[in-house]
Amino acid sequence: MTNESITYRPIRRSDYSALAALIDTSWNYSELTSSFNAKQMSYAFLFSSLAHQSFTQVAVKNNKPVGVAMGRTEEVPISHKLFLLPLFFNLIALQFTADGRKAFQSFRRNFHVNKSLLKQTYETYDGELVLFAVAPGTQGTGVGSQLFEDFLKYLRSQGARTFYLFSDTSCTYSFYEHKGLKRTGVITRKMPFLKKEISFFLYRGSVADLLD
Repeated sequence: MTNESITYRPIRRSDYSALAALIDTSWNYSELTSSFNAKQMSYAFLFSSLAHQSFTQVAVKNNKPVGVAMGRTEEVPISHKLFLLPLFFNLIALQFTADGRKAFQSFRRNFHVNKSLLKQTYETYDGELVLFAVAPGTQGTGVGSQLFEDFLKYLRSQGARTFYLFSDTSCTYSFYEHKGLKRTGVITRKMPFLKKEISFFLYRGSVADLLD
């Protein structure tokens, strides 16, 4: 699918480097640690997302990825668990420096916060938006809206009715509220690696409501 000079398609292996760089920019890893650790963190995030997805859509401009959405229903192909292997090596690489170990602990803390957020709702969901990022220079052009709509259409095609996603105050979480998602959980934690306090959010979406 195209929108002006933007092409939308599933992810390719050749996209990995550019998407890791997009993750780095979106979460400001390079501003927090060395370039080596930032690279390990970005690829760890990417491979973790790839291991837990059954849907990918990449927005491409001038042959370069400028946006990505990854999501899943409950049926994640078992072959995608192979992405856990490179994820493991990225996490091991973070153990080589004190700063890297702090980054690893930040990942762990985030993981446990997300689990706690899900426990707050006592609800089951049909799907999850695992990764969503748009390059800063492309935000506000409709790319994010198109990626989000493509994900919703995928969920509908799979018979999914509800989904969830995690966000926090370091992200543009207002996008999800503008789209009509409901914030159903919040936890605030001090994040030593980030050197600040972060509020983590759980959002719930109804596929039928959001596509109407």
